[in-house]
Amino acid sequence: MQFRCAQCKALTNVEIPSAGTSPFAVACSGCGRRYNLSVHRPVNAADQERYRHAKSYSEEHRIDLAAAYSVLEGLMTLDEALALRQEGAARSSPPSAPARGGPMPRYLTGAKPQGTAAAAPVPPTPRAAVKDSPAGTAARAAPVSEVHREAAYDPGFASAVSAGSLTVQQAIERGDRRALSARLAQRHRLPRHLALQVADNRITVRQALALKVDEENKEVPRPQTSVSHGVWNFMVYSIGALILCGLGVHIYHVWGEYLALRGAKGFATEANAAVRPQPATPPVISPAPPPAMTASKSDAVGQVTEITGPDPRSVLISFCETGRQSGRREPVEIAPVVPPHLALRLGIFRSLDQPGAPSRAIRIREDSQTGRWVAGDGRGPIQTEVPPAQPPGTQTIPVGARTAPR
Repeated sequence: MQFRCAQCKALTNVEIPSAGTSPFAVACSGCGRRYNLSVHRPVNAADQERYRHAKSYSEEHRIDLAAAYSVLEGLMTLDEALALRQEGAARSSPPSAPARGGPMPRYLTGAKPQGTAAAAPVPPTPRAAVKDSPAGTAARAAPVSEVHREAAYDPGFASAVSAGSLTVQQAIERGDRRALSARLAQRHRLPRHLALQVADNRITVRQALALKVDEENKEVPRPQTSVSHGVWNFMVYSIGALILCGLGVHIYHVWGEYLALRGAKGFATEANAAVRPQPATPPVISPAPPPAMTASKSDAVGQVTEITGPDPRSVLISFCETGRQSGRREPVEIAPVVPPHLALRLGIFRSLDQPGAPSRAIRIREDSQTGRWVAGDGRGPIQTEVPPAQPPGTQTIPVGARTAPR
């Protein structure tokens, strides 16, 4: 075998010992630097015994290790191996120079002599044996162009041969590069790119398996369930459209109620019938009728805590006609709250005991479950407040005032 020095880049031939696995020292042929090399031998005892037998047989008969393997395996005879060695020696010896002034033979000018039989093809040798054989060493040391003239190899190995990963003889023995990589990928379950690197002798099978494990660990596992972006976008747009539609309907109702309270005409609104604009006729002052379908609650001292009725007007009348202040209050009108709200009204009244005092108001709300109008919470007396100033043009509902207290 040969190795290249890391310092002077010179090639050094190394004779591998037939036995022993301990490191041995080798000096560089260029600079003399010493290296400690160790021999990796197969673990199988049968392989070691076969290698030793072939090594001793090659030394005994002076043939290369690959030919010894072929003879022992019955692929060729000893005479054929000796003849192959003689042909290799004759091929490596330079041709004799022609006589001065004589014509140059045709085989030296590049023309093939007529009647010359084609050279017999060299039988392939095991790849593992070519590394340690003198023939393999000579093939690595020889230029690629000279060896390539004798036998062609798959062009896919050209980059590996030029890089020094493979010798020409090894490229010839490996045959078809794609078929070899396919076999390696199927046998060792390797990806295609790693199988091609193993076929080019750039990495070993062990290194390829290690790289395969690293690549599998780097890959992020895909989620079990995934939803496409189109479905997510459709859901988001649908929810947004529903929200906008609901908001638009709410604004439409609120704005229509507000315009209805201000007396706007010709606007389609679904305002409550109790707050729709009434004809502009002078209010008729008449005695307030007794409240119909109303119910009131009072505390221990007779103060009204809650009043329910079918509409805000009946609730305001019942508030003025019941309780400790019964007959001392006069209902005036039903007005919207500021800002307007569909479920809230103000019941405005004035005190008959103090005619000059400002008017007061109670808040009347609509119960969403029963649809009835309620004033108070049933726990304490109904609170009164100063009514806010209404915007110009606000339409109120007059209730009717009493002229004399009961």
